[in-house]
Amino acid sequence: MRIAVVGAGVVGTSVAWELTARGHQTVLIERCNEVAQETSFANGAQLHAGHAAPWNPPGVLRDAIGWLGKSDSPLRINPLRVLRNPSWSLRFLANATARRYRRHADANAALALYGVQQARAWRDALGLTFDARDSGILKLFDDPDALEHGRAEATAVEALGIRHRVLSIDETLAREPALSDAADQLAGAIEFPDDGCGDPLQFTAALAERLTAEGAELWLGTTARRLLGGPAGVEGVETSRGVVDVDAVVVAAGSYSPALTRAFGVRLPIEPVKGYSVSIPLKGVKGAPEMPIIDDTRKVVLTRLGDQLRIAGKAEITGFDLNLDERRWQVVRKQGLSRFPHLAEQLADAPSHPWAGLRPMTCDGLPILGPTPVSGLHLATGVGHLGWTFAAGSARLVADQLEERTCDLDPTPYQLRRPR
Repeated sequence: MRIAVVGAGVVGTSVAWELTARGHQTVLIERCNEVAQETSFANGAQLHAGHAAPWNPPGVLRDAIGWLGKSDSPLRINPLRVLRNPSWSLRFLANATARRYRRHADANAALALYGVQQARAWRDALGLTFDARDSGILKLFDDPDALEHGRAEATAVEALGIRHRVLSIDETLAREPALSDAADQLAGAIEFPDDGCGDPLQFTAALAERLTAEGAELWLGTTARRLLGGPAGVEGVETSRGVVDVDAVVVAAGSYSPALTRAFGVRLPIEPVKGYSVSIPLKGVKGAPEMPIIDDTRKVVLTRLGDQLRIAGKAEITGFDLNLDERRWQVVRKQGLSRFPHLAEQLADAPSHPWAGLRPMTCDGLPILGPTPVSGLHLATGVGHLGWTFAAGSARLVADQLEERTCDLDPTPYQLRRPR
């Protein structure tokens, strides 16, 4: 089949690669001049099946109210944005029940594990280089009760094959000596030994090179204006450089996906949620953490990628605003380095490279993968804060369903029409 994939972030490029590898004629359409220039450009860079739960656990409304007005809070909400799209917010809160949260967390964990395994399989089979490390990830806790809650969450997904180990303070410092400078802050940690990290920008660029080598078409610098077709289904894509006639279309345009599918009556419950990262060069610096870290208290992640440190965090429901709020990214930098005072001193005058991207968040925290009621129209979107982790596994699920094959992983939780 001739198939168009709209969106060349890490998810769309992964879908295009999987389809091309299966022998399809693939056209990858991207409005930027290079792949992975938006949400995949400088995210947290962690591949973490052990930390894949949705962002709406029971009690999320209480937490959100408590964070209002705090400049260093993990969440910022523009009330006008919520008023313009109240349905998404109400459905987000409606999914914050213990039963739904557990079901969705388990489904995310299963897909995350599948995605990490597939990404590593591609890496090894194709010889991809992207600063990948199968290092495991440490999730840090300052409070014993929070550590116990984290242990319960990790235990809940253990049956899926996601291993974890609860570490004492001494064991945590043994795994990551750089934390010794602020050991008095710690209550302990949870290690997820099968998680890891890697640069999604490098990964996506490497896949794009393979796509070109295999004969796929990359329409970069090309805007997908609308999908073409009628009652019989999708027939092509109208773009800024002409029409692409195809047998099927996969929309993988992140937060911009709903605008493409709406004309066909396919309404996607996706809200853009802005996040920040700061990348800091480490050349000549000592005492930087080697292990990827999830800081549960501060809600930031730290990942070493070669000779740079990536710190990422924050969630802002402010629409399609991509402005770099210096106060917010400076808070991300400060919170990320707060456990490493000696490192922070060395980096005091180091240049910071801030970035912001829009996570395509569904109201239940699950991605949308697979066919729609419209013939030939398929989806690979709504991946939220887990696009890098989900990407390769999502590509397999989308391609299997497009070809009407049996999937290795049950696709039901990720379908557009959710099971109740």
